[in-house]
Amino acid sequence: MNVTLWIPAVLVINLVLGGLLMIGVFSFMERRVSLGALGGIVVGTGVIYTQATLGEEMLQVTVGEMKLLVIAASLGAVIGVVGTVLAVEPDL
Repeated sequence: MNVTLWIPAVLVINLVLGGLLMIGVFSFMERRVSLGALGGIVVGTGVIYTQATLGEEMLQVTVGEMKLLVIAASLGAVIGVVGTVLAVEPDL
């Protein structure tokens, strides 16, 4: 598949995953702050590892294309996390 099709896809996927991760972290932090923080780190690391592994297996890209994919994925995750924080406004 063409890498230019993957760029918007990874942005949207990470936007959704970032939002879901924040909702999960918030719900765990309501019970115990450390549980939410550690859970977010573990799940976030797992998502990054899974995406890197799948990307390596599915795509044959140049370094420049990989940079674009990483930037799009990071931007999507940041927008998802910040958007969720602004929308939910947790009381911790």
